Amino acid sequence: MAGADNLRVPFSLRGISGLISVSVTPNTAPSAIGYSLLTGGRSTDAARGFPVCRATVAYPAEGYAAMFGWTQMVRSTDSAPDRFEMDPIALYQQVPTPYAWFGVRPELFDAPSRESRYDMTWEAHSFLCVSPDAVLTRHVQAIAGFSWGFTISQHHITFARPAAQGPEAWDSHLDLLRTDYPDWIFDRGYLPA
Repeated sequence: MAGADNLRVPFSLRGISGLISVSVTPNTAPSAIGYSLLTGGRSTDAARGFPVCRATVAYPAEGYAAMFGWTQMVRSTDSAPDRFEMDPIALYQQVPTPYAWFGVRPELFDAPSRESRYDMTWEAHSFLCVSPDAVLTRHVQAIAGFSWGFTISQHHITFARPAAQGPEAWDSHLDLLRTDYPDWIFDRGYLPA
């Protein structure tokens, strides 16, 4: 198990500076973060020691001017080891949106786990995005992104340090995004400051 890892990613949007603060910490209390809601009240001990990722957005604008969405793609050796997939958030299975979290300065929160600790690698690419008109069109412009994840080897969990991702990382996911969400527009690169 690893200790806390933190990352700060500055950005600028519409001439206003903002900051993404990322923390990846061990899940020491699964029930305290709601794991029992996901397991129907069954034991949550299997999630102990896996990572908990939080990414908060500091941005001084208000209301529609502070509407953001987080999109996240994952790659896992126990699923599709050679390619990224959209993060499978069950609530959105029938909702055609690339966003896992959306709103006024939304927090990205994710706490992946597995029932057993077999050898595997899990990696996420997370991107903060906007629409040019806040909430009116299905048009996604990425602002900044980061990677994070974990590896299990011989039952031991090691976290990948969160790392800022450049616009080329976003561009590498455009085929996936455009295939999965054909009614949306996805701009290349990061939105200029």
